[in-house]
Amino acid sequence: MNEKNRNSQPFVMVFCVTVIMIGLSQFSTETNLFGYQTKKVSPLSDVILIGEAKKVPLPHPIVNSALKAKDSAAIALREIDPANIVDFKKDSVTTLAYFFKALNALKKHKRKVRIGYFGDSMIEGDLITQDVRGCLQDAFGGEGVGYVPITSIVAGFRTSIIHSYEGWTTYNLLDESTKGHLLGISGYGFVPAVEKYVDSTSDKSATWVKYTAVNRKHINKFHETKLLYGKGNDGNYVVINGRHYKLNEKKQVNELVINNGTGCQCINAKFQCKNPIDIFGFTMESDSGVFVDNFSFRGNSGMPITKVTQSVYSGTNDCLNYDLIILEYGLNVVNPRVTDFSWYVKGMTNTIKHIQASFPNASILLISVGDKGYRKEGEYQTDPSVPILVTTQKTIAEKNNLAFWSLYDAMGGNGAMVKWVEGDTVLANKDYTHFNFKGAHKVGKLLFNKLMSEYSDYNKKENRRHAD
Repeated sequence: MNEKNRNSQPFVMVFCVTVIMIGLSQFSTETNLFGYQTKKVSPLSDVILIGEAKKVPLPHPIVNSALKAKDSAAIALREIDPANIVDFKKDSVTTLAYFFKALNALKKHKRKVRIGYFGDSMIEGDLITQDVRGCLQDAFGGEGVGYVPITSIVAGFRTSIIHSYEGWTTYNLLDESTKGHLLGISGYGFVPAVEKYVDSTSDKSATWVKYTAVNRKHINKFHETKLLYGKGNDGNYVVINGRHYKLNEKKQVNELVINNGTGCQCINAKFQCKNPIDIFGFTMESDSGVFVDNFSFRGNSGMPITKVTQSVYSGTNDCLNYDLIILEYGLNVVNPRVTDFSWYVKGMTNTIKHIQASFPNASILLISVGDKGYRKEGEYQTDPSVPILVTTQKTIAEKNNLAFWSLYDAMGGNGAMVKWVEGDTVLANKDYTHFNFKGAHKVGKLLFNKLMSEYSDYNKKENRRHAD
């Protein structure tokens, strides 16, 4: 055989095999032979599929599906982290949706977004809340400290406003009797001294309250001032910065709104009253932005706030329009000898129902008790009732379709308070219970970041839903 024929043999063999395979592909070659299943001969299947793929462009939703899978995986990983916020209302409108929709609306036009932060001594003196407020106002705008009571046992401790007062009778929700006086949203009611004669041309009064702004970002001026007060008879006046205002006392909760123009550094209010009247507090805010109202109450388990009537809560909401209610309680419930908190479930469920009925268009976030240390055999460790109560509070949130954040886990879980007290950077006091300013600042930043993570996830889900 010559060299030319030898060189052509491989091509002849390939051609023949190809012809035979193509011929076989025209018949069914699938059969069962000795228990083995043969496949159909289809040598051009890959080529045909590639050709078809080129003819049919990949639809855009396949790209979206990849992004959805990536986002869903990230969200799922976050949800299993006990230090993150869990939203127990999983339908199309999550419990935090009211708040997130308000933030989105604020981005588009002027409006107010308001948070009512209810808690015990952990937030006294505007701790935690002042940091949450500052972060939110940095991100979304707003000027002002929000709600401030008439008197306060921690007025000298609070650093976000300078506060002084004189001549008031104070009632609160832990009093056995409020003597027929209404309690305001903060759980306190304040009654000015009654005067036999009122001279509307004078600014003299034995009952007064004074607020002075501090030199800090967002809270160095009072732009718009609101006075909230209750129902009463005619003949009552307030003199604010030298100007007289008559108190129209027709509703359970009334408001007097004063625009301070470009802003002022001081609000000096003197009350001239011929008849008893319940005064609730002032708010300091701008015409747009986010505002966080601190409603701290020392020694409160959360259950007594139902003593504030629904009409007062609803009336205050009519004036201030809350988008998010935060409830942080539990410090006054933990006890190393307590293992059953079923009584607390019942009590807090009543509280939550009361809040839901009073603020029907507000999201609700329940925050657990933080870690708390107690001394055993000469050493501090986590109070054994703390993790039990945290689990109980999570159950309460789940049963009531609330959002839930475990402050205990966010701090670091078991033994965290000991580390916060004894670490190189001291974040809590020697009572192994309360945060200092540094610790409160850290918690406030943590909460803000967790809320913003949920906000980001919400917007991603909403964008995908509209894209579909």
